[in-house]
Amino acid sequence: MDIFSILQSGYAPVSSQSFFPLGSKFANVDPKQWEGTWTGIDVHKQSFTVRISGVHGYRATAVLQTSAGLQTQRVFITTKNTFRIGDSSFTRQPDGKGKLVTIVTDPNTGKQTADTAFATQNS
Repeated sequence: MDIFSILQSGYAPVSSQSFFPLGSKFANVDPKQWEGTWTGIDVHKQSFTVRISGVHGYRATAVLQTSAGLQTQRVFITTKNTFRIGDSSFTRQPDGKGKLVTIVTDPNTGKQTADTAFATQNS
């Protein structure tokens, strides 16, 4: 086994699961439905927070705070009410709740799983 084979085996392939549903498009969204703080409990019984601000058209600023750390980025909200932040996607459900799906890769096996948690908009 050469060094390149060893290096290649350490990298898991990109998930075949799309963070955006096929055919997703971008269009203006209602800021009132998105802006604010969304909170929930993840599959590990840890709290998480998604803060969405500065919604303009289909763009927004999102901050995801989990037990694993803090991520901040400019996001694009699709017409299917979803956006991607880091290894996660956030979807606004028809009932007004939020759904956070995070792709987790097992470092030993390379197997990927999708952890799903739900959030409520607080403000």
